[in-house]
Amino acid sequence: MSRTEVYNSKYIYAMNGHSKNVNSITTDSKFCYSGSNDCSIRVWSLENGYCTSKLASHEAPVLSVAVHKGKIVSGDSHGVLKSWKISTERELNTFQSHTARISTFVIDKHQRLFSGSADHTIKLWDLNDGNLKRTYKGHSDTVSHIICNIKSNRFFSSSIDNSAISWDIETGTQIQKFSEHKDWIFSMLYDSNKKQLYTCSQDRMVKVWDPKSGKCIHTLFGHEYGVIKMILHKNFLYTASWDSRIGIYNLKKPLQMPKFLSGHSGKLRCLTRYEDHLYSGGNDGQVRIWSLKAHKCKAVYKGHVKPVTSIIVPNKYVTLSCGEEKKIFRWTSSSVLSSAKSKQSFETLALKEKNKIELHRDHSYDLGSKASEQEVKIIINGEPFRVSSKLNLLEACRKVGFDIAALCYHPALGPVGTCKCCVVDVKSENSSNYKRACACATEVWNGMDIKTDSPQVREQLMSAIADLRKKQKNRSLIMKMYGNTDNRGDLSLENYIGKGESRLGTTKFELNDKVIEDKTDSMLDLLINRFSTKFIDKTNLAIQVDHTKCIDCTRCVNVCSNLQGMNVYSTISSTVFSESLMPALNTKGKFLSDTMCISCGQCSLYCPSGAITEIDHTENLEVVMKTKKKLVIVGIAPSCRISLAEIFKLTPGSLTTGQCVHLLKLLGFNRIFDVQFTADLTIMEEGTELLHRIKDPNSILPMFTSCCPAWVNMVEKQYPNIIPHLSSCRSPQQMFGSVIKNYYAKRVNVDPKDIFCVTVMPCTAKKKELLRDQFRNPETGLKDVDLALTVREIGRMVAKRGIEFSELEEREFDNPLGFSTGSAQLFAGSGGVMEAAVRSAYWLKFGENFPALVYNAVRGLKGIKEAVLDFDGKQLRLAAVSGGKNIHKFLETWGTSAFNYDFIEIMACPGGCIGGGGQPRSNLDIVPIRIKSVYQREQKMKARSSHDNPYVKKLYQEWLKKPYGEKAMMYLHTTYAPFKFKSSLQKEKQKHGDINKGLTSKNSFLILYGSQTGTAEKAAEKIADITKSKKKKVRIMEMNEFGKPINLKKEKFVIFVTSTFWDGSFPENALQFWEDLKNLQPMSLTRLKYCTFGLGSSTYTRFNNAAKQIDDKLKELGATEILPIGLSDREDKNGYLSTLNPWLQDYEKIIRKIKKRKIWK
Repeated sequence: MSRTEVYNSKYIYAMNGHSKNVNSITTDSKFCYSGSNDCSIRVWSLENGYCTSKLASHEAPVLSVAVHKGKIVSGDSHGVLKSWKISTERELNTFQSHTARISTFVIDKHQRLFSGSADHTIKLWDLNDGNLKRTYKGHSDTVSHIICNIKSNRFFSSSIDNSAISWDIETGTQIQKFSEHKDWIFSMLYDSNKKQLYTCSQDRMVKVWDPKSGKCIHTLFGHEYGVIKMILHKNFLYTASWDSRIGIYNLKKPLQMPKFLSGHSGKLRCLTRYEDHLYSGGNDGQVRIWSLKAHKCKAVYKGHVKPVTSIIVPNKYVTLSCGEEKKIFRWTSSSVLSSAKSKQSFETLALKEKNKIELHRDHSYDLGSKASEQEVKIIINGEPFRVSSKLNLLEACRKVGFDIAALCYHPALGPVGTCKCCVVDVKSENSSNYKRACACATEVWNGMDIKTDSPQVREQLMSAIADLRKKQKNRSLIMKMYGNTDNRGDLSLENYIGKGESRLGTTKFELNDKVIEDKTDSMLDLLINRFSTKFIDKTNLAIQVDHTKCIDCTRCVNVCSNLQGMNVYSTISSTVFSESLMPALNTKGKFLSDTMCISCGQCSLYCPSGAITEIDHTENLEVVMKTKKKLVIVGIAPSCRISLAEIFKLTPGSLTTGQCVHLLKLLGFNRIFDVQFTADLTIMEEGTELLHRIKDPNSILPMFTSCCPAWVNMVEKQYPNIIPHLSSCRSPQQMFGSVIKNYYAKRVNVDPKDIFCVTVMPCTAKKKELLRDQFRNPETGLKDVDLALTVREIGRMVAKRGIEFSELEEREFDNPLGFSTGSAQLFAGSGGVMEAAVRSAYWLKFGENFPALVYNAVRGLKGIKEAVLDFDGKQLRLAAVSGGKNIHKFLETWGTSAFNYDFIEIMACPGGCIGGGGQPRSNLDIVPIRIKSVYQREQKMKARSSHDNPYVKKLYQEWLKKPYGEKAMMYLHTTYAPFKFKSSLQKEKQKHGDINKGLTSKNSFLILYGSQTGTAEKAAEKIADITKSKKKKVRIMEMNEFGKPINLKKEKFVIFVTSTFWDGSFPENALQFWEDLKNLQPMSLTRLKYCTFGLGSSTYTRFNNAAKQIDDKLKELGATEILPIGLSDREDKNGYLSTLNPWLQDYEKIIRKIKKRKIWK
């Protein structure tokens, strides 16, 4: 190549399975072996990346693993070594004599095991019988490295006591001691040709020794920080250093300064060689490949988010790396890289290797992509890094390997800055003083200097936890979380608060459950008057809210409002309202069942503390199973077979369908069926119904899908006029139950009363759907489906039974409800129902298959997808929408001529069922991986279209007769009705719709607010209450809801209330209003009278910036300020009340003077 080409690896997958960080990896010709802090060793296939077995007899973290002649040897932090036979996985010997952790060990060709420890000793063991042969004492600190297999009867050891020693193996005596280093010796290397010993140290030097005399021959200088690893190749010595560089020393000219290979942005942690390439890993999370011929970087592998500590290259096809993470990454081979002469040929060769080795990837990166965003230089704890300027400080630190705790922050929701657990110290290049800041709410800038672990930061962290404890008095803060990996190192409450407890000496609160059933009291009464008892609101029937576990993170508020657009949750700020024991989340004084909640469960997916969870039905199921009086049947939904792998910390889709079947069999189900079978049935019914509606000029179009129960809940609660447009088809779950109780029961001669029908679903709303009266037998009252379990509940059952991934073998579904097609698999993702319906509707209409089985127009994770299909000369207008907020946006034009569609698929959860509220709590980027697995599986199905399912055809022949026929309408279709709220509280289409009804600019005050977490909204409501108490009419709404600011010309008196979000930004519901306000011409609002109140925190540099900018702009526009701006500080002793109460007194005096008619002149 004429120039250096650097590529980011595109072909990468991670081997997930360990529950804690991986410390060591090694390989043989077929398998990879990993040791972890979870005290286990896992064995992985190099062919496909599957975990084949788990060895778990260690009682302490496994620090190192080695393989030697069919045996695995491992050492742990308690000083114990163990050996296993690989072929039988049987434990052979335990080597137990060290009194401290095993720091290093090696095995020589004579089956002798040398182990070094933090107890300063080296021990010699017989690998075959486990006997201790000899102990070598001479070091005064931890042994760092051992070299054996030297022709003479000796070995070398080094220590962090700055010395190295050569030993006589038989007598145990010291031969020579090498002690000229001034700091720790990290590593050694022996040149058998020249009979020279090389040592590298934290003192930045490499020394070359004569082993016989013990004299130093040469000292190699050049590095700025410690040298941690050396590689000897031909006449060159390659060194890895903490200065982020690889040194190249020409041993023919030892006095010459080295050349350097630069590219890493953090300390180097490991260095290895395979053929003519070097592989380096460091704190920047990168693995780099360097050509030993050209001395240039050939490739960059980016996937780790924490430091890379080990790299193994077992063959020309595989590169493995691990770091301070739970997963092991696998990359494309060095041979592919070296033979690629261009980006295109690199991709082609890599694809060929992919065909040889099936890759199950959990990350995907663009090949050869260059950073489009600008990078800035930052310093973290004294180390320089380059990061994207678009990252906040928390993400930047995590990206380069510095883990910072955070409770309220989630990458999908953006920063809030309420928990104060991610505090750091920052300063700029021009400043000499550090200032405290919340990392999640601080943007990075060039030259930023950050301290993440200073005594002051730790003290602030403990203070934040203490404040959290004080605020959470009488609340239970600890809940055992199952499957909560959250995202990119985000700590769960269990882990994080646990650390705080150990430092603060606090204890857990243990309270007895009290479930709310008495609905005579309001939710607020229960919160205020009965807060000394733990209680759970289960009235929703799908999800439950335990207010005692709320930690004020406001994630539920953000996900419900900003992601789903439902606005069910809000905050009750103890700084605005005096009830100090109020939890952060509430449902505006209502039980959850009486709100606009659609049971989608997204709040339970994001809640870090267990305050919001699905209602657990595993105990109900176990009771039924133990009686053994009923035939327990289970059906698994399309997306669940993809995400079940995450239970075992594996990549989505890693479990085959057959393994999923075996898993359910091990859990105790009697019959294992497939809900994909009834998904095919749904398509036959829905496709036929669509054709009927298109054909009949009097029919109602557009037709909406009805298989998502959360979407149906939304229609019945918020959009009842859409009910006639819903398909009458039941969801696949309810068709499944109907077929089981009405067809299968007769076929196997079992009374339906003796069948217990269970489904495994990605959705919490399915729990509520099965309780509908329409889905009960009108004569017996039996439910079609008795129980719906989420994937998380299955995970808890798996954990309780102790089922291991290695136990899972291939099993077949039971028939006749076990066969399905690719169309049914597509139900897992947004657009899948649409694509499947189009395939079969086309076949039902023309008697031939749809020309293109893959309909890309409706595939992918885009929130709103539109397409036009030529259908027998008619332009069929299609749309597929997922995510609550996207649904509301899509329906904005409902009822107008602009809404011009024929068939619409709606899924309430972002991405469809694959992102459902009952799915495992996994990494943020897991949904694209899940959907990719869906499409891969669909392509491999024997039949691709629902009408090709032979068992569905047989079902129609034996029972249903024909799609959309009389019997099908009885058992497979249903009806809907507007939701009737059980309390006196009425539904709210808009947050303040009832307050504003009938009011205009001519007869009322106007309060406009911008609020990110709900606190500013509460302040605005309090201002509204005072205004109404003075017999003044008032409207209240979000700033963005008001529309164009030019309409302020029509207003006479406006109160602006806004919080300052992040470090100076406007809240999302005020941002568009502000952008439009900035563009107004000066003196364009001269008739307007106004006042402004701001909420903020002096923690941030641009304190109350939003309120100040609005106030300044209004003055520029000629508006008249009738009350000085109020700027409150959350950090004051009484919080916002310190400023709000005095400001309200002045406000009350002013509006008291305003006569009803005078203000409008």
